[in-house]
Amino acid sequence: IAVALLLYLPHDFKQFSRSLAGVALFGSNFIFARWNGYFADPISTIPLLHTWSLAVEEQFYVLFPLILLALNGYFKDRVVAIRLTVYALFLISFALGIILLPVSPEKTFSLLHTRAWELMAGSLLALHLKDLRVSSRVAEAMSIVGAVILLLCFFLYDRNTPFPGLAALPPCFATVLLLWSNINHVTAVKKVLSSKPLVIIGLISYGLYLYHWPVLVFDRYYFDQEPAGLHALVLVALTFLMAILSYVFIESPIRDGGVLKRKPLFLVSAVVLVAFGLLGVAGVHTNGFPARLNEAVLKYAQAGEVKAGENSAAAIPAQCDDLVFPGVTGDKICKFGASPASRPDFLLWGDSHAATLQAAVAVQAMANHLTGWSIIRSGCPALVDADRADHFVDYSCPAISEAMLDTIHRNNIKDVLLVTRWDMYALGWEKGSVETAREPFISYETSDGRVLLRKEAFSASFLHTIRTLDAMGVNVWIVKQVPPQLVYVSSAMAKAQYLGRNPDHLQRSYADIVQRRGYIDAVFADAAKTYPVHFIDPADKFCPQQKSCLIASDGQPLYMDNSHLSPYGALWSQDMLQPFFQSLQSLKK
Repeated sequence: IAVALLLYLPHDFKQFSRSLAGVALFGSNFIFARWNGYFADPISTIPLLHTWSLAVEEQFYVLFPLILLALNGYFKDRVVAIRLTVYALFLISFALGIILLPVSPEKTFSLLHTRAWELMAGSLLALHLKDLRVSSRVAEAMSIVGAVILLLCFFLYDRNTPFPGLAALPPCFATVLLLWSNINHVTAVKKVLSSKPLVIIGLISYGLYLYHWPVLVFDRYYFDQEPAGLHALVLVALTFLMAILSYVFIESPIRDGGVLKRKPLFLVSAVVLVAFGLLGVAGVHTNGFPARLNEAVLKYAQAGEVKAGENSAAAIPAQCDDLVFPGVTGDKICKFGASPASRPDFLLWGDSHAATLQAAVAVQAMANHLTGWSIIRSGCPALVDADRADHFVDYSCPAISEAMLDTIHRNNIKDVLLVTRWDMYALGWEKGSVETAREPFISYETSDGRVLLRKEAFSASFLHTIRTLDAMGVNVWIVKQVPPQLVYVSSAMAKAQYLGRNPDHLQRSYADIVQRRGYIDAVFADAAKTYPVHFIDPADKFCPQQKSCLIASDGQPLYMDNSHLSPYGALWSQDMLQPFFQSLQSLKK
């Protein structure tokens, strides 16, 4: 709490406060279940993120004994009743984890009903242990198999592994094998795990778990990059030191009863938890105690508080109605410009990047006495029939594209502006970027039934999109992409101001931007050889003289995060859209 108060910007401290209140109620997993991705920013700046697992355990250890007590009192043959109940709960929880993972990965990862079976695997072993005696040779083999499976999981699983679901079964099964084979036998694996260095690590392992994540998070937050080399080793050493001190001066004295007896200990714990909870509530309701910081810092920090998917054109008069189309629910078609009620002169189509640019498009439409409509769906590329294959969204991107084509056809729209974060759908997150969620990618099914992914899906679906729109007589304009940054610009600029750093090192070179989008530009160039596609390159505006690319202007950040324009950035860059509107004016004449 002290470090977060000293270091964190208001928005980040507000998120920290929300998690602090959750921890005080043993319910932080419910808080994090609503956030997107364990390693996604801004969630990776939450020092208490790892407490989701403690919350699951605490909930299990409250409910499971109550269930056992109820069974003990109401059934004559309590052993059979307990076994059947454990079997049933284990199977139900395991099945829910598999079924719900594609539908709601964050909730499946974080909540008790889909993770309880992993804890109950130990219950199953305990219920049958006396009946499961094996020979020393079999125990040796089981122990080795368990260790090998765990090592394979360690090396083969990464942030893209759908988890828990079926992927949680091998490590849990391996752990059961290790326990089963070593309770009544001394295997080679047991000898290794019983060695003094590993036993010492085991003694301080709870502290290692508690402290490793805050240490990493605060370091990442301060330096705006992942630790590596000697820097990383220093953090590991610091974590070990904190865990040892914690074991010696906190954990052991409390276990031994040398600090507080049972009743005072529970009373003090309850008082402290209530205090933490109230502080968390206060941090949320004050929006992170912004009075701690000066106005210059807040100006940068607050630019990132608009969510990327929100319509940054909120201040621009626009009429938004439900988009009525089969398979599409909760989406809007927005109308803006000179005469929103009339037939549109153009259509803006895209994802959250289109949403953040819409303010600039609307201003330009008004200035040029033109009317525009928009169909925007965060997370869906402006590509016909391309779908998300990474379970990132729970809606149909192809249905959105069909609605877009239907809108064009019914309203005889002849000009379409496509705005999308093209590189993400084809290439995934950029190495070295603050974005570390599950790897995003798209799929596309060809006319002969082949399902393409990632680069191949992007290339085929982009060509299909241009071909389809050209056949409809549509003039296609592509906004290539705002230069992506490696840091969350608003936050990084605010921290640079707060900590007295030179922000120039945050800027990326034009060469880096060109290298990142090389594949995308090649796909664009190939399509332009066949079809009359027009391009707008934001790099011409953001990277003057093709050197370093701007991330701020006149003390205002141009980005909300690392790729979405801030409201100021959208309006600052609006003149890059002039070729599109000049073309519309010439066609209108």
